This record gives sequence, structure tokens and C-alpha cells, in this order.
Amino acid sequence: MKLLMRDEAKGREHTIFVTIFSALMVMLAIVVMLMASATAISGVTLQLDENAVDILDKQVENRAGYIQDQLQQAQELTDLSTYINETAQQMLDDETLSLKTLDSSSSDSLPLLLAAAPRMLETLRSKRITGIFLILNTHDFTGRTSGDRLPCVYLRDLDPDAAPSVVNSDILLECAPSELVQTFDIATDKAWSPALQYLDGEQDVFYVRPFQTAYEDVERIGAANYGRWTTLPYKLLGDDREAIAYAQPLILDDGTVYGVLGVELLESYMDTKLPWNELQNDHHGSYLLASTTSELKGEVLDLHVTSNTGEQSVPLRNAKWELTLRRSNNYWYYMMDGRQQIASIRQISLYSRNAPFSGERWLLVGVVGKNDLFSFSQSMTKLMGLAVLLTMGIGLACAFLVSFGLAQPVAQLSKELVDAQEQRKAVPEFSRTGIRELDQLAESIVTLSTDNYKAAVAERNRIEHERDYDALTGLYSRQAFFRVCGELFEKPDTLRHAALMMTDLDNLKTINDTYGHDWGDIYLRQTAHSLRQNSPGGTVVARLSGDEFLLLFYGYETREALRADIKKLEENFAQSSAALPDGKGLCIRMSGGVAWYPEDALDLDTLKKYADFAMYEVKHSTKGEIREFDMERYRAGVYAMEQRSDFEKLIRERRVDYDFQPIVSAHDGHVVAYEALMRPQLPTLRSPLTVMQLASEMGRMYDIEKLTLFRACECYEELEAAGKLDADALIFVNSIASVSLSDEDWASYCEAHSATLPKLVVEITEEEEMNERELERKRDFLGSPGAFALDDYGSGYSNGNSLLTVAPKYVKVDIAIIRGIDTDADKQQFLKTLIDYARPRGIYVLAEGVETLSELRKVLEMGVDLLQGYCLACPAAEPGAIDEKAVQVIREAAQKRIEQEEAWS
Repeated sequence: MKLLMRDEAKGREHTIFVTIFSALMVMLAIVVMLMASATAISGVTLQLDENAVDILDKQVENRAGYIQDQLQQAQELTDLSTYINETAQQMLDDETLSLKTLDSSSSDSLPLLLAAAPRMLETLRSKRITGIFLILNTHDFTGRTSGDRLPCVYLRDLDPDAAPSVVNSDILLECAPSELVQTFDIATDKAWSPALQYLDGEQDVFYVRPFQTAYEDVERIGAANYGRWTTLPYKLLGDDREAIAYAQPLILDDGTVYGVLGVELLESYMDTKLPWNELQNDHHGSYLLASTTSELKGEVLDLHVTSNTGEQSVPLRNAKWELTLRRSNNYWYYMMDGRQQIASIRQISLYSRNAPFSGERWLLVGVVGKNDLFSFSQSMTKLMGLAVLLTMGIGLACAFLVSFGLAQPVAQLSKELVDAQEQRKAVPEFSRTGIRELDQLAESIVTLSTDNYKAAVAERNRIEHERDYDALTGLYSRQAFFRVCGELFEKPDTLRHAALMMTDLDNLKTINDTYGHDWGDIYLRQTAHSLRQNSPGGTVVARLSGDEFLLLFYGYETREALRADIKKLEENFAQSSAALPDGKGLCIRMSGGVAWYPEDALDLDTLKKYADFAMYEVKHSTKGEIREFDMERYRAGVYAMEQRSDFEKLIRERRVDYDFQPIVSAHDGHVVAYEALMRPQLPTLRSPLTVMQLASEMGRMYDIEKLTLFRACECYEELEAAGKLDADALIFVNSIASVSLSDEDWASYCEAHSATLPKLVVEITEEEEMNERELERKRDFLGSPGAFALDDYGSGYSNGNSLLTVAPKYVKVDIAIIRGIDTDADKQQFLKTLIDYARPRGIYVLAEGVETLSELRKVLEMGVDLLQGYCLACPAAEPGAIDEKAVQVIREAAQKRIEQEEAWS
């Protein structure tokens, strides 16, 4: 439990710097959260946005009042219209004018136009307008045709805010009869015409709708009530200046409507009255003079823009001067080019409540982009965010410096301790920190480390000696030998020519058994002494284990010089003897093997393996000599050992799979059975023949018999379950003629493969001579469902005697007989004899190894029952379909047989 608690505490531990820094960071986070919360709760940004909207509303309200005054002053034409009406009535009374011809020609209307022109000029001078006009018409506009000319006087002042000219040089006549032009001596404009031309499709222009509304109204009201400001800017014919106009009908006392009187405001002049740069200090914004028929209390407001100034000109032109506003909280907005525009609207009252055009509400709209309008609040937000970031940055820096200053002495002490551990210093060295407690702790660690180091050195020396030297002989131990030699093999220049000798004492077991192990130890010590004394200087000598010793000779210029020293060691060693308890001396004999560097190998492990092999050969032959390693004998022996080892592995791990080759009916070409063909899965055992040879040599034929029967049926059942085999197809499994399974193994097979047993055909191979007793055991175990097949008939042990002994249901003709049978008469005679014997006895003849279509046709012609071979299908883990050409040959042969039988019958 305590260990578990220590592990949990270790998982949660932190550095002192992290501990201090984390605490300060928590405090800093609380401060930042308080700052952010105070800003959010105060609602500063929302209040700033509301203030910006209020300022915009106030600015638009002031400008709307000014524009309303300007337009109302411009549309006040009561005095002028009264004068013109009285003048017209007087001229009608004295028959100077005629209503029937008033709008027919300029000459008929000239008196009235001459009389009205001076007063129109006075009105133009007295108002802040850019133009004034009088148009005479007494007929319904719906009956007029394009091209009709209307008597008209149209005066224009391009700069009404400038001081008026005494000689009227700043006035232009846009439309007037030539007689009037000559009389008033006023200059004409570039697009002057003597009369106003009426065009089809102009029903909505500045003079049509006021006249037509009054003309069609049965109950006449005051002429001013029919007045209307145009919602669409217009241009006079031939002129490129846009204007808006106010027009009202001229109505006599008897209700006759005989013309239109009105004023104009050029768009360029209106621009001067809508200074959009006053909306924002940084000159972002627009004024829109617009009209709408929508209710102002709704959530959506559709506008038609009549005049505009500022940034929205191009987008509005692209939108065809139509605009839809939507209400959001306390302001209106619309989207333009992906940006939200804030709009403040104020209504301009121009019509009386009951006037025909009172439904056209005029509005002044101030527009500023949302980002521009709320730029101050956004700047404040950024500024507060920057303040928070600066607070965090400064706080982070201060927290880091404070934490570092407090943690640095402890970290320094810890680092010096870790460095001492990494550098494997027995006694660490610490610099002074100036902190009393830490310096005392460092001194205590140094004192304890010094004591521990002295004890550890003594213990290590003792352990190293026990590790590196054999306690009995005083020679190098196994580990020390390989460590020293490993270092030498990293220096080829030091090794130059070298040899590794492995030796084994021949008489140690005899001494131990005869005189006891104590005298055996004396024998080993004497052997070690002789090796040490008779070996050249610098030779590495070690006791490997028991009675085995290793010697490394190195540093020789030539192999011959090295061989001479080994020979000398062998001769001197042969003269050495060990005293026995009975006083007699026993010659020390050893068997050894030598492997050469660099000729045999370049690494120590391989040299040891080769020297061991050479010693093994001596131990199992002559003994008492030293033999050099021979690569050819090694390869032959090792490969044979690997094969035998792989064979044992194959049996133990069942490392074998099976391919299946279809066996086909010679009558219709369908698959009757599959032969299971062994495929070993080990590198040295690729051929089933090799496996059988090793099984015979090692007496393991029974294991192969059992493995084949069980494993072949397992593979067959896996393919059958996956639907990869034809239904009801039999399985031919090879079986050794001289071997049968035990009762216990047959019982296990029947239990595991009961469904496959009725389909099993045991194929007796010809590798071994027939054993009738084992054959009868197989027959008894198979019972009535089982069947035998005699394999490779015509070769090996498969002969006539086998045919009688086995009594098979199937006879497989050997491939040597089938190959080339289409051209060999002797083989044909052999097959014919077999078929003649088999058919009356109910034995099926199977032609095995059919590889060509010619062979296939011949065996079919001779009357075999079954077919197998590469010509039909190759063996595979998942059998494929029968070759189409082979199937066609089988069908042709079957048809031919039917025709022959019909002919005989």
C-alpha cells in the first residue's frame, strides 16, 4: 500500500519552479478574469454602440429638418399659380386665349406664356431652386401620341446659391417659344427646344401624374393638393443633367385643368444639400433621399432612392436604386457587397394627409457602415483586449522572474546532483547557494556519498574479480573472455592473424567417477596451469564451462607462425601429466578445434561456432588431437542438422498445408474428387519426397501418416465450408502402404472428421513395400464407406501383385505410362490390358499426369474412367475451374461414344 502511494505521489510531482509559477499564474488568471468580467458587466461597448446610433439619428434628424424646409419652401407656388390662373381666366374672358387651341401651337399659347414668364423668373430668383417650368395642356394624356409638342416655358439656374445677375446672364431657357426668347433676351441652353415633346412611356415623368390625377378627379380639391415630387430623377430631351421636380396642376375656377406648374432641383444641387461627410469624422457615410409606400412601423422597409451622396452611389446603381431595410434592435440595416450598413431614417412631410400622393412617404436616410459607425467601440474593445494581453504578458514575465529567482538555487543543487549521477561521480560537488539550509543539505549529501563510495569500491573490486576469473582454475571466466575478445575484435589491426581454439578434456569423467570430484578439480587446475604455461604471451585463456576451455591467439604476422605456436602448445601439452591418488601420473589429453581469423570468419561468435564444430568432429572420431575447421564438412553437417530440425518442427507444429488437384470424370467432365497434395512450409523442406526420406531415415513414418490424414481433411473441410469445392466431391489422401494408425488415433479421426469419412479415398503410395497386416487394419477402420486407390500403378511397388492385394476401387496409372501415350504403342497396350482387367471387376481406371490434349484424346479413346493432370487443372490452395479446351475434348469424345453405341445397336 505504501509503495502504491509512493508511485501515485511520483506521478503527481512537479518541479519547484512549476509549483511557484503555477500559483502565480492562477493569481494572474483570477485578475484577468475580474478585468474581463468587469468590462462585460459594465456593458461599455454596448453603450458606445448605442451612443453612436443616437448621434447618427440626431445628425439625420437635423439634416432632414433642413431638407424638409427646403422642399416645402420650393413647392410653395400658391402666389404664382393664382397669378397665372387669373391671367388665363382674363384672357379667356376677352377671348385672347381659347382652351380648345391652347395646347395646339405656340402662337395660341404665347400670350399666356409671355405674361407668366416674368413672374416665373421672379419666383426662380426668390427660391432656392434650380429651375421652374410651365407646361400647357388641356387634353387627357392617355389620348396623346408620341411626338406631340406641348407649349412650355422652362427656366433653369445652375447655381441658385450664387448672387443673381442683373441682366439674367445666369439664367438659361431650356424650353420656350422663339418669340419669348427674343422678347426676354435670355440665353438658351444646349438642349433648348421651342416646345416640350411628349413621348410614349412617359406617364410617370414629372408633369404627367399631377395633371392626370387632377384631370381624372371628379371632386376637385385645391391644386396644391395634387402636387407631387418625382420619385425618379429625369433628364430633359438632349440634356445630360438629372433632376427631381415638384409639379402641380393649373386649375381654373370652373375646374378646368389646363396645365402644370412646377419647380426642379438638379441632382448636383441636391448633393450640396446632403453633405455626407458630416455623418462620420473620417468621411464614411451616405445620405439617401428616398421614397417608400411601406409602413414605417414594420420590420421591413422597401425604399426607392431618388437622390444620394457618399459611398453608396455605385452599389445602389448596381441594385437599380432599390433598397430593403430591416429592423434590428434600435436601428435599421441592410447588406451591401457583403457588408452591413446601419441606416437612420427620418420622414420628410411634403403632402397633406388627404392628398392623392400622401401614400408616397419621403425619407432622408443616413447610412454608415457598421464597422465605421461602431469603430470607436471596436477600438475600445481592442484597447481593453490589449490591456488584458499586456496585463497577462507583464504578469507572466513577472511570475516567471519571481519563480525563477526562488527556484534557481534549488534547481542548481538538483542539476549538480543529476550531473554527478550522469557522469557517475561517486562524490558530487556542489556550489554554494547562499541559502543556509540548502548548503547544509549539500554538505550532508557529500559526506554520505563519500562513505558509500569507499564501501562500493571495495565491494565492486571483489565482485569484478569473482565475475572475471574462474574460482577453480584462476583463468578468465566465460563473461570476461568474451568481453576482452570483443574489445580485440573491434581492433583488426591488433588481431592481424588470429585463431580461436576450443578444447575439451578427454579423461575428466573417468577421474571423477574413479577418484571423486576433488581429484577432478585437481585435474582441472593442472590443465589450466599447463595451458597458461605453454601458451604464447598475450594469449587469452578461459575456462568456458566444466571441462571446456577457450584460447584466443592473436597478433601474428602470418598464419604459418600461428599454426607453429599451436603445434608447439599441443606437443608441450601432450607431455603434461596429473598425479593420481595411487601415485601414478595420468597424461592430460584434450580434444580441440581451431578456427582461423580472418580466413574462416570475422566475428567472435562465428569463430566459436566453427571451432566448436571442429572439436565436435574430433570428440566423435579419434579424440586426443586438435583439428582445424573445414567449411565443406561444416556445411554438409549443418544442412543435414537443419533439415532434421525442421522435420521435427514440421511434425511438432504441423507446418504443412495442402493443395488440391481436381479429378475429372471422363464421361462428362465434371469434378469427381480432389487429390490432397502435401506442401511443407519450412525453408529446408520444400519437397514432399524430402519429407518422406527423412521420415524413413528417422523412423517417423507413423507421424507423417497421422499428420497427412488429419491435416489434409482439415484443409478440405475449410474449403468445403467456404464453398470453394464442388458438392459431393471425394477427397484422395495419400497413405503409406506399411503404416496404419493406432486404434486411439483412428477414433480421434472419426470423431473430428465424421462428415468427411464417407468421402475419403485412401491412396496407397508406392514409397514403401506393401504390409498386408497394416493394409487390413486400414480396411477395417474405413469400413463400408471407405475405398482404396492404388497410386502410381506401373512403377515402384505398384504392380500386379499390389493390385490383387489392395483390391482397390480406383487404380491410378503412373504418369510415366501416360506421358507420350498418344505416340507409344507399348504404353497403349499396357493401358488397354489394365482397362480390360479393371472394367469387369468394377475398378475405375484413372489416367494421372495428363499434360497435353493429344494424351487426353488418346486416353479418352481407350476408355479410362477418370482424368487428372495439368492439362485439366493445376493443383492450388483453392482449386480453379477445369480448362475449357479439355472440357470440350471430353464432351466431343463422349458424343463420339454415344454415336458409336447407337450405330452398334
